[in-house]
Amino acid sequence: MSELVNNKQRLRMFISEAVIFSMIFAVLGMIVLLTFRQMLYRTADNDLRSAAYNLRTEHILPNPANFKTLSLLFNDQGNIVNFNALGDRSTPLAKIRMDKDGVNEIHNIRLNGSVYFRSVLVKLPSPVTDGLQTATYALLMENITSERQSVSSFAKVLFIAFLAFTTLTIFASWKLSQRYMRPVLKAWQQQQDFVNSAAHELKTPLTIIQNKLELLLTKPNAQIKDQYDGVIMALSEIRRLNSLSADMLTLAKAHSNMAVINREPVELSEFINQVIEPYSEIAELDSKQFTTNLMATGIVLIDRQRIHQLLVILLDNALKYTESGQAISLDTMIKNKQLIIMVNDTGRGISDQAKKHVFDRFYREDKSGSRATGGTGLGLTIAQWIVDIHKGKITVEDFKPQGTTFKVVLPIK
Repeated sequence: MSELVNNKQRLRMFISEAVIFSMIFAVLGMIVLLTFRQMLYRTADNDLRSAAYNLRTEHILPNPANFKTLSLLFNDQGNIVNFNALGDRSTPLAKIRMDKDGVNEIHNIRLNGSVYFRSVLVKLPSPVTDGLQTATYALLMENITSERQSVSSFAKVLFIAFLAFTTLTIFASWKLSQRYMRPVLKAWQQQQDFVNSAAHELKTPLTIIQNKLELLLTKPNAQIKDQYDGVIMALSEIRRLNSLSADMLTLAKAHSNMAVINREPVELSEFINQVIEPYSEIAELDSKQFTTNLMATGIVLIDRQRIHQLLVILLDNALKYTESGQAISLDTMIKNKQLIIMVNDTGRGISDQAKKHVFDRFYREDKSGSRATGGTGLGLTIAQWIVDIHKGKITVEDFKPQGTTFKVVLPIK
């Protein structure tokens, strides 16, 4: 079902891009063609306007020997009166009719289906006698057959180019839809996975709480001490829900860009000692060794709250996945204007396959491990986000001979 939705989204984006780009190419092609046509016709139109002006002001007709520009003289009845001057051209030109309503307007005329003219009808300032007839109108004509052929050839070239670009557009649109939909589909899939995982994480504690409360309802006369274990388990699940909701809210803020870094001057040695103090006591109570090697000193600008949260996540993680008698260590140093923090443990370690996903939301190598250790599956995801907003890097490595090392590198100011 998910793959079907992804394919539909990709196809919809592909069709949209292909149609939009094809329309753009078509519109641009039409604009170029019309501009080219107008430029070619402009010369003929200017010649006609110049000839019409000369005729009206100086009574000069175009040279009849020039076939490019010629004139037809009409009487008031619309008959051509200068057939003799036209020679062999008189036969096809005899089909032309005069339209008195189009005086001084430029029109197109086509003869024999393949010869084209631009023409303008001019009323003569004074009648002109040609033989036995008197002309009162002159139709000035400019042959534009070559221009029409140029426009036609150019249109064919544009059409071929349009087909070529459309083909390229279809190919490019398909590639672009695959490329740009990939992060969108990935984000959508991550959202789906997050919702499904969150629903699963919420369902279990809610079911436990519901069962324990329903059990209490079946024993209305029982004392609290008799139901102590059930109440404690319900409270434990409530605390787990609170922790899970807080982690989910943190991630929601992270992905909505609502969270900001509040950098402030912090004395590293004092700050880290304050963070790790309770963990030394917890490790001692659990019969675990906890050592530190704090070489990073001095005042740096960091987000105290976020870095505190980062250290808590990493130390919590180390304590959860070590057994009695195993060791945990925290090393810090400053190198090349970078704060390096390493949290090491000699626990069971992380497989190479799990290392690729250890920062994913709700990921757990041991499906039952999260509940046994009390985790939500979001801690390391939040840790990575904290490091990312500090423009740093967090990695997970093997701690030889056994265990895991989480290494954080943060640029400092």
